[in-house]
Amino acid sequence: MFAVHLTLLDVSTAPTGEAGPADVQDALWVRALPGDGLEHVRACAVPGGVGLVLYVRAPDREAAELRAHALLDRALAEGPTRRYAVAAPP
Repeated sequence: MFAVHLTLLDVSTAPTGEAGPADVQDALWVRALPGDGLEHVRACAVPGGVGLVLYVRAPDREAAELRAHALLDRALAEGPTRRYAVAAPP
């Protein structure tokens, strides 16, 4: 299992009360597929967005990162979490 660290930046002009760390975490679990290998998620508020650690079961770090990004693409594609974009590791 690998820990994939990411930061989501709030790129929306809408009020910030619409979605937060708990909403991002929920969206990840709702859209997670067995092939994503998601084991655990940690999400917390950081200045300008959300800090994430996705614990992903994969054969190597590269595969874990690819799985994490594919899941994030799905999770951020609709609903209130669309306000976020992946930035970089915290």
